[in-house]
Amino acid sequence: MTDLGWITAGAPLAVAAALLVVPGALALAPLRMGWTARAALAGPLSVMVIGVAGIVAAGLGLPFSIWPVLAVAALLALCAWLARRGGLRLPREPGRVWPLLLTWVLAAAVIAVVAFAAVPSPTAVSQTYDNVFHLSAIAAILEGGDASSLTLRTLIETGDSFSFYPSGWHSLVALTVQVSGTSIPIAVNAAWLAVAAVVWLPGVAWLAQVCIPSSSRTAALVALPLGAAFGAMPYALLTWGTLYPTYLATALLPAAIAVPVLGWRGWRATRAGARRPLLWWSLAATALVAGAVAFGQPRVLVTWALLLAVPVVGVLVADAGRAWRAGGADRTRLLWLAAAAAAGTIAVAAVGFWYLVTRLGLFERPLDDRLGGPQAQAVQSLGDGVWQVLAQSWLTGVGGAPTWPAPLLAAGVLVGLVVAWRAPRTRWLVGSYALVAALYVLAAGSDDVVTKLATALWYKDKYRLSSALVVVAVIVATLGVMAVSRWIGRRVGARAAVAVGLAWLVVGASAVSLGATGVTDAVGYVFRMPDRAVDEVVSSRQIAFFSQLDDIVPEGQRVAGDPWDGSAWTQVFGGPEPVFPHVNGQWDADRQTIAWHLADIESNPQVCDALDRLMVRYVTYAPRAFGGGDPAGNHFPGPHAAVEAGLFTLVATDGETSLYRIDQCGPLEHAPAS
Repeated sequence: MTDLGWITAGAPLAVAAALLVVPGALALAPLRMGWTARAALAGPLSVMVIGVAGIVAAGLGLPFSIWPVLAVAALLALCAWLARRGGLRLPREPGRVWPLLLTWVLAAAVIAVVAFAAVPSPTAVSQTYDNVFHLSAIAAILEGGDASSLTLRTLIETGDSFSFYPSGWHSLVALTVQVSGTSIPIAVNAAWLAVAAVVWLPGVAWLAQVCIPSSSRTAALVALPLGAAFGAMPYALLTWGTLYPTYLATALLPAAIAVPVLGWRGWRATRAGARRPLLWWSLAATALVAGAVAFGQPRVLVTWALLLAVPVVGVLVADAGRAWRAGGADRTRLLWLAAAAAAGTIAVAAVGFWYLVTRLGLFERPLDDRLGGPQAQAVQSLGDGVWQVLAQSWLTGVGGAPTWPAPLLAAGVLVGLVVAWRAPRTRWLVGSYALVAALYVLAAGSDDVVTKLATALWYKDKYRLSSALVVVAVIVATLGVMAVSRWIGRRVGARAAVAVGLAWLVVGASAVSLGATGVTDAVGYVFRMPDRAVDEVVSSRQIAFFSQLDDIVPEGQRVAGDPWDGSAWTQVFGGPEPVFPHVNGQWDADRQTIAWHLADIESNPQVCDALDRLMVRYVTYAPRAFGGGDPAGNHFPGPHAAVEAGLFTLVATDGETSLYRIDQCGPLEHAPAS
């Protein structure tokens, strides 16, 4: 943030934050609860509401907008009102709110500075593979009005009428554009900051309160700044991918974990006769937050289940031990439950195995040949991974060197692990932390078959796993800082103030280290915007060129082009819809014809037929390829071959990108294809 350009992101940032708070806050309005819990739950419920509204609006034939979102939020508020009439209560937190608000704002500011200090303008975009699809999906929602997760993937699976892809992130950004009137790039950056500020930070604060109820207020004040201290989350998912949906879903995890943990503890603390209503409302709340994670990225539900698996198994083992020792009917009931659980596990495993064999082709090629993409490649030794976990030194996603160790943060985590292990209530944190840490070490340091099987559900992606580790690490570090503050406080007093001061000392040191040793520069590199592109998706000159194409290309027509030369983003930057909105996809027959045979237009009548059905009479062209081109081979040779053969008429050029008119097929006479 080196110039005044970022001021223009202020209004979109406020809008994005409101979109993540207002629908959920409206739904929670009838309930009595503490401010931290309310703030932490507002984000997940808002994401859930936005995702459901997208599906409902599409089903009713309505264009996606803020109104279906508010309607779904009002319906959820009615359900909350009924829950309150049913006696549902959540604990309130004592004390003043302003210290939490001040800490919250300062922690969000730390994230913003560390993440974007090397990005000169909020109009910059992430020049990464995954982001080609994400920006195109946002543009498609804005143009077509369909934000349904049930059909979003048809953008790149054009032969299907149904293809699921979670629309939570894309719908949030599209709404930000609609409400604020800003551009897609600014809305994306504003939404990223808003997720960090009003989803991730309140979530870790509330999870800390739930895990440390004896000092809940201090725990929240300590966890808030620590949420900005780890290089793996939220920063790594901005530089690697860029994995916006995974980032949103991971930011939702703290609240999604807090809900079932709090529900279970409430159920155990309630007398037997009053447990049933609490059980049902806890299950409903858990379903809502899990649904929010699914609308972000369903694969993160596996992380959610893994983090909760340790406490769930611990509770089940303890209860089973008590039932076995009691004997009689309790032991008989335990045996029946164990048999049912075994049968259910076998059934789930059988379905999973069937899916792996029939849908993913488990035996079609050796396991050694799978998960070999850039995200899955081992980049270091196992020892390096162990050191990174211990030293809180994280890979940035750009280059091979991790950030420098963060000794104060590492000490806080190590002390917190000891404290957590000594208390039965928090011992599960140690198990969850160790489990995810082991998976990260394997994913980053080994390519053997065992590692691929163990980490396959995360695409063997070290960045997905390291970001998940932070969900637990923040709480563990909070325990460590509070333990040290108690030791100091016995000598100087004011333990809460000491804890908060220590937390900010840790965060300050960590932020300087992250900013100086890789994170900030990595974000700057990913968001670079050259005047002329070389390995980037687009250049600033190309963006300006795309924004003028609507003045040339008639309304309703698409433009063809090789998506690897930037043409996938014509619509993103104000131009017409591209035939290929991503560099990878499962294209229908007409698009395949254009991709492979456009240069045969004068000898193959099927080419003109395909161009007619797709409403295409123009081609964009730039003599380059993003990232050096598709490593799997050129799947779009047609547009470049046709232009380079001189088959089309040059209409406009900026010296880098050109627009050509196709004259061989005559004028278009019918409406655009769907």
